Amino acid sequence: MNSGTCADKIENLSVKKIMNKHKNILLLYKNSTYASYFLSDRRRLAQLQGLFNSQELKRFRKTHENHFWTLSYVEAVLKHRKLKFTKICRGTGFNYKLYDLIITVGGDGTFLEAARNLTGSQVIWGINSDPTWSVGRFCSGNARNFERMLDAIMQGKAAVRTFNRLLLSFDNGTQPMNAVNDVLVCHHNPAALSRYYITAGKIKEEQRSSGVWVSTAAGSSGGIHSAGGKILPQNSRNIQYKPRELYRGHGTKYRLTGGVLKPRQKITMTSLIREGVVFVDGSHICLPFSFGAAIQVGSSPEPLKVII
Repeated sequence: MNSGTCADKIENLSVKKIMNKHKNILLLYKNSTYASYFLSDRRRLAQLQGLFNSQELKRFRKTHENHFWTLSYVEAVLKHRKLKFTKICRGTGFNYKLYDLIITVGGDGTFLEAARNLTGSQVIWGINSDPTWSVGRFCSGNARNFERMLDAIMQGKAAVRTFNRLLLSFDNGTQPMNAVNDVLVCHHNPAALSRYYITAGKIKEEQRSSGVWVSTAAGSSGGIHSAGGKILPQNSRNIQYKPRELYRGHGTKYRLTGGVLKPRQKITMTSLIREGVVFVDGSHICLPFSFGAAIQVGSSPEPLKVII
């Protein structure tokens, strides 16, 4: 990532102060595919080995080794700098509010899991544990530059970029939630038609489609772009929505076919689906969106602060 014009000195976000006090640092890491599927059950390992050739197995094992070597290296450097930290595997329930600086080791999936849960002045730094395999668009660190970047942070010479997030508000008592990339509202069955009311500004209409994407600028190069959306500048605070594969039978004409919304504008969807769902930042968070439920999506007042 380039710092661009959005970069601020680390001192402005108190990261230097946090690290110099040796406290409130979280090291969040993922488990590897090889560990999860090949090493967790020896009997299953024998079955899975028959599904892959030797080169494929070697690739899984090599990625596993690279990941845990990077994790061990990051731990060693932090300890050498006498920085105290708490190490937790992703998917474990804990209170993110206890930490001021979150270092993720993995790829974008690990980064996004942490990023959804951060608020206020918390800062996140993504470390790509295996750049040859993991997607790490949000991860500025890796094993090669970790020590150099850490020193820059401790000296107050590193920089951060703020990324706009989505704020999801529900009418069923579910707590509001931030999303970094995007949200997909659709039927739980990808082959089924999604029916809903969609409201943007003063326009409300009933639609039938394969679902609706809503994304931030950071997420605009992902699923919503594949559906026909635009790629927005990363520093934009605008959000974007795009229905997928609108059903146009019986001469149906739609007005809300996609567009870019200003920071204060919101989009609301009301479910006409018996078994609807809301996917947040990919497939890891899947929330029910049953008939009559409503979700409102807008720009979050709390942007994400990322070390770059």
